[in-house]
Amino acid sequence: MKPLVANLHSINFQKKNRSPDAPQVVTGVINSDGSIKLDWNAVLKAKAYLIHYADANKTDPHDAKYMGYTETNSWTLATAHVPTLVTRDKIYFYVQTYNVVAPSGTTEVGKAAALHDADNITGSAWSTPTILTKN
Repeated sequence: MKPLVANLHSINFQKKNRSPDAPQVVTGVINSDGSIKLDWNAVLKAKAYLIHYADANKTDPHDAKYMGYTETNSWTLATAHVPTLVTRDKIYFYVQTYNVVAPSGTTEVGKAAALHDADNITGSAWSTPTILTKN
């Protein structure tokens, strides 16, 4: 009986610290100034979001080597940080949730890296890709 109680406590602990779900509805736009804005429905218990993206026309999520960070359900990528895009190029974005804020970092990229690289913190699965096309 005692091992069963220990297992139940362990299960409850795991559920409590489980990562929130990935955002289900992510929309985006390439603004006239070249910046990119993403919005999504807030995820219950999410305290931070990482945005993953790659260079133009990279469809494989493993190529998403760039990251952004926000603690809200909206994020803007400044024009200066948008990978080079020409007409009809596509850029893929994926959003991931975390149930903690970044443990360190003073910049958005620093916070994203700190959260992503932490050994004891796990985020949700990535959202389905949001694909934006340069006009």
